[in-house]
Amino acid sequence: MKRLSGMCRRFAARTAIHATAALLALPLSAGMVRADFVVLAASGPSGDLQAGKRLADDATVALPDGARVTLMSRDGRMLTLKGAYSGPLDPQSDAGTTAKGSDAALQKLSRLLQGGDARSAVLGAARAGAGDIPPPPGIWHVSVDSSGPRCVQPGPLQLWRRDAGQGSSVTLRSASGRREGLTFAQGAHVLTVDDAVADSDDRLLVSLDGELRDLALSHRPDTLAGASPGEILVWMLDNDCKRQALTLIGQVHAGREPR
Repeated sequence: MKRLSGMCRRFAARTAIHATAALLALPLSAGMVRADFVVLAASGPSGDLQAGKRLADDATVALPDGARVTLMSRDGRMLTLKGAYSGPLDPQSDAGTTAKGSDAALQKLSRLLQGGDARSAVLGAARAGAGDIPPPPGIWHVSVDSSGPRCVQPGPLQLWRRDAGQGSSVTLRSASGRREGLTFAQGAHVLTVDDAVADSDDRLLVSLDGELRDLALSHRPDTLAGASPGEILVWMLDNDCKRQALTLIGQVHAGREPR
């Protein structure tokens, strides 16, 4: 009887272990839903399609009149849906076809867009400066309001400041040289400087009325000349140029070619 009782206990223990494993597996398998799109921006009565939300490629959406949603697919394509609309996320692809490509970019975008400040920046760029203080007018405008990473393209450097209430003196220092005697005119948000940095410069020190900004520069590679907005967006994210990435999203959401 003791031997039989021990066998019963061992059987009960094994059964409990298997049952626990099955219960633990349920949430994991239930949560493994494809996420091949991320919502980049949403305006109007877009319901629960808010910036940062991830969706499977076989999802369908219903947008009322006046709603506008911009999405990015796993393979880097950006598309905008305008209401009234009812149908698949990507009307130009076959339903149920999983988008190929890396998931890393979608994860970065989703995290970046979860914050209210990021959503406000995107919609501010989409409105193209409606209000007293405009957002950066272009994706290559380099903000000098703070230190941090900045993405630049070949050609003149366009410095941008939010507050243009007064004139400000500007000094630039990089490995390729020093520029003095520059000035933001009163009322001007943008200062264009020719030959400000070389392609080899990875750091630019900007003195604005004596206040120093330390900018880490990432130069757009030649391979991205003429690239799609999605490719430029992924490159900006990889180089941590978040503000410029948000401006790009806002321009696409507004139906403008990013520049």
